[in-house]
Amino acid sequence: MTTFIDEVISNLLEASPSLTQTVVVLPSRRAGNFFLQSLQQQLGDTVCFLPQVISIEELVEEISGLTSASQTQLQIELYHIYQTVYEGETPDPFLNFLGWGQTLLGDFNEIDRHLIDTKPFFNYLSAVKELNHWSTDQDSQLISSYLTFWKSINKYYDRFQEHLLRLGLGYQGMLYRKAVENLEPFLNANQSQNYLFCGFNALNAAEQKIITRFLEIPSTKIYWDIDPYFLDDDNHVASKFIKSYMKRWATNAKQNLFFPKSESNFNTTKTITATGVAQNIGQVKYVGQLLNSLDATALNNTAVILGDEALLLPLLNSLPESVTHLNVTMGLPLEQVAQAAFFESWFQMHINRQNNGYYYKDILAVLDQQYAILLLDKERELLKKSITEKNLIYLDPLQLLGDQASAHCELLFKDWVNDSSIAIQQILSSIQELKELLYPKKNWLQLEFLYAFLEVFTRLKNLNETYAYLGDLKTLKQFYKEILSQETLDFKGDPYKGLQIMGVLESRVLDFEHIIITSLNEGTFPSGKSQNSFIPFDLKIESKLPTYREKDAIYAYHFFRILQRAASVNLIYNNEAGGLNSGEKSRFLLQLATDTSANYNFVDQSAAASVAVEPVALKQIKKTAEIIEALKKHAASGFSPSALSTYIRNPIDFYYNYVLGIEELDAVEDVIAHNTLGTVVHETLDQLYQPYLNTQLSKPILQAIRAKVDAEVSRQFEKNYNAVNIKTGKNLIIFNVAKQFVHNFLNQELQRIEAGDEIIIKALEAKHVAQLTPEIKLKGTVDRIDAVNGITRILDYKTGKVEKGQLVIKDWDELITDYKKQSKAFQVLCYGLMIAKNEGLPANCEAGIISFKNLKSGFLKLTEDRNTILSQELLQTFEKYLLQLIDELLNIDMPFMEKEV
Repeated sequence: MTTFIDEVISNLLEASPSLTQTVVVLPSRRAGNFFLQSLQQQLGDTVCFLPQVISIEELVEEISGLTSASQTQLQIELYHIYQTVYEGETPDPFLNFLGWGQTLLGDFNEIDRHLIDTKPFFNYLSAVKELNHWSTDQDSQLISSYLTFWKSINKYYDRFQEHLLRLGLGYQGMLYRKAVENLEPFLNANQSQNYLFCGFNALNAAEQKIITRFLEIPSTKIYWDIDPYFLDDDNHVASKFIKSYMKRWATNAKQNLFFPKSESNFNTTKTITATGVAQNIGQVKYVGQLLNSLDATALNNTAVILGDEALLLPLLNSLPESVTHLNVTMGLPLEQVAQAAFFESWFQMHINRQNNGYYYKDILAVLDQQYAILLLDKERELLKKSITEKNLIYLDPLQLLGDQASAHCELLFKDWVNDSSIAIQQILSSIQELKELLYPKKNWLQLEFLYAFLEVFTRLKNLNETYAYLGDLKTLKQFYKEILSQETLDFKGDPYKGLQIMGVLESRVLDFEHIIITSLNEGTFPSGKSQNSFIPFDLKIESKLPTYREKDAIYAYHFFRILQRAASVNLIYNNEAGGLNSGEKSRFLLQLATDTSANYNFVDQSAAASVAVEPVALKQIKKTAEIIEALKKHAASGFSPSALSTYIRNPIDFYYNYVLGIEELDAVEDVIAHNTLGTVVHETLDQLYQPYLNTQLSKPILQAIRAKVDAEVSRQFEKNYNAVNIKTGKNLIIFNVAKQFVHNFLNQELQRIEAGDEIIIKALEAKHVAQLTPEIKLKGTVDRIDAVNGITRILDYKTGKVEKGQLVIKDWDELITDYKKQSKAFQVLCYGLMIAKNEGLPANCEAGIISFKNLKSGFLKLTEDRNTILSQELLQTFEKYLLQLIDELLNIDMPFMEKEV
């Protein structure tokens, strides 16, 4: 394959110029590297000095005499001018400025690149802004400040330019404008140089003016990379810009060259394959599959072009093992590095700090980061354990650890007091400590990441010392995120060997035999109508500034240019709508598919991962002799109703909980859990009624009990939760719900007594153990046993909602198989059986549940065949089924079988 660069070099060498006096200007530095490599290959053994190869940005910077400033510094310098010039009452704080400052910089840049006369332009712009807010009503302060700002926009621009010139700095557009002003002195000083402009497409007004002036020198040449197929088509958008330039600069044909000159490289018999794949990850996985089918020679001349550069990391993780050499021309955004989350979590922890300490979730988020693990070592586990065990919602780790707190712990948790200077200093100190920990391990990749963060925070420190605009932590964090989104980590590799991965702009001037392009969807490639600008569309048209239409034409040129010399092309797009992505294929694909003059073969297909749908296999665990032995020990000490209920609900859960002894992980209850609420209510009623056991309840007794409710509920929350955490939010609501539950229950008891009922409490939280067989016991705790009008009641409290139907026995088999329907009946029957075995049943005895969420239904009685009295026959029947359940549990031939949820 003969590339564009090869054709340019051949033409250059045919003219036999003095290479030492030749300057080759290309759209990017990367293109310059490939140009020099190709030139060396064509020169062979010839010994000579190579020409100077530079990018257009380097040429412009040289002509302008200014240094290009970073976006970070430009934002700070612009805010400085904004504060100096602002004529309203109060300028926006820096945090607010970050929301619109970058857009304003972009507009200044565009205005300068296109050499707009700024005074009439800004007058027009301020008039448009005023018109947009025209009203017969009196102006508000907000609108007044808004209009004042736009009336002063020309002053902001002028002062900003003057300020940057004093510093010897400039943004890209300013460099272009200055280069146009300095063009004549530069050309006079470089008359002996021969300039070649190669591979340009859409030129801004400043570039056009610069190149026009260079072309007035006969030795200057301009090479256009455009296929005749696009030039000959009057409607093809890819040639929109180049056609206009070739007409404008057509006075000297020797200067104005395009390649290929005759036959089309694009419209040949090659196959172009478009493949629709579901979602972004599906696309990169498909790219990996395509690459796996290429041999080493083909991979060496293959480029993967990412329409969406956010796919870089997923793509790198999807490359096949056959890709042994790789060159990534695009940088890895620093915000995508996993370690960036440490600093963001650290910021958030300090921003959310309250007077009573840091929020526990913020602390845990920091503790789970890799850098925190390195710094804290054993202290990390100690902190996590303390937070969980003590159920701490807000805490100060330094106070919690006391003298045990290390210097690294103090580094992380010392209060920043909302001061950005302290924050930056603490972060820089932590980076130094991390360096000392990582360096002995020779972990070069981690050290590379750490160095990148060191540069970011050092830059923030320097800017903060010059301009104290980053005063509070929210502003510092936001600015840090702004910098992070702009910073990249450059990959190191052989730029001329192996698979090439690049973004769309990096592909300029370069040609490859095998091309794979991803994300060919509307809104991504091309990017669509989004205009991040304060300049209205009609004003852009009037001033001949580029709009989304010119942007689409630029994308079209890049797309069709990279295809023109390729032998095989794979174009991949997302064919599944999801979220904000419509799944609409790019118009470029439709253009390829509908071109009636095409000689190429266009194939549109879909690809999907092969999915083997396997039936869900329920877990099955065979019982071993060891398991049976453990179960027999459990039986001998006593099965509880809750353990047996767990087995009925799901035998696998019983195996995990009661055989293996796996408990649920302790977690901080940010919001009071249901079981904690239940414990508080149970314990409160136990403590309140305990002094009145075997005493007939009376109105004075219940009134005395009611007076103690609030204090007792508070005491139980302090004991079982954390009284500090029940003063606000959902916890305060749940705390009041607990009090209301108890009050409602006592009120109901009082109403019954006033109605003439006799209530005597016989037992509270009574523990019972019953011997079912010589080897099997049943044990449990009964919440309350009382006598009401001579009828003994066995009560179980439930803070959840229970319905009457859940305590009706309809089918004895369901009692030991259907947890949802019969678990409540099963539980109270267990209590009744234990009491019968220990003490014997009174003549009139009932069992049931008090449901605090269904208190209006009163005592929900266990019922069988409309009979609510617990009889010996009923309990004998239940015992038979209970032993049947336990026999199944102890049967070695019946494995633990998972139940479908």
